[in-house]
Amino acid sequence: MKFLITESQYKMLSESDAPLWFRRRANKENMEKFITDGEINYPMLCDDFGDEFEYADNVIQYAVDEFLTIDEDLFESEDYDDIHNTLTEMCKDWFGEYLFDIYRNTCSEENGY
Repeated sequence: MKFLITESQYKMLSESDAPLWFRRRANKENMEKFITDGEINYPMLCDDFGDEFEYADNVIQYAVDEFLTIDEDLFESEDYDDIHNTLTEMCKDWFGEYLFDIYRNTCSEENGY
């Protein structure tokens, strides 16, 4: 399976500065579990979020934060913000539309869609 990533994402993943565990595990298949956990973490999505963008953003942030706790040393790294931002953007590309659809389908009657 092939994925499209931006040049900056490719650079971050291929440079030696990114931890090896991150380069090996930062992929769609591995992030699916964390996204699912994020969905479970927000069972009252129609009450908790005003729109699909807020919902998707919160689920993705939860997933990325949980994924990055795998390596506690990463929090002290000067590359943490870059790695966090890159993974967040990758997850938005991979799961954004899916999460929008979940919100729209679940909250369509309540939000007047």
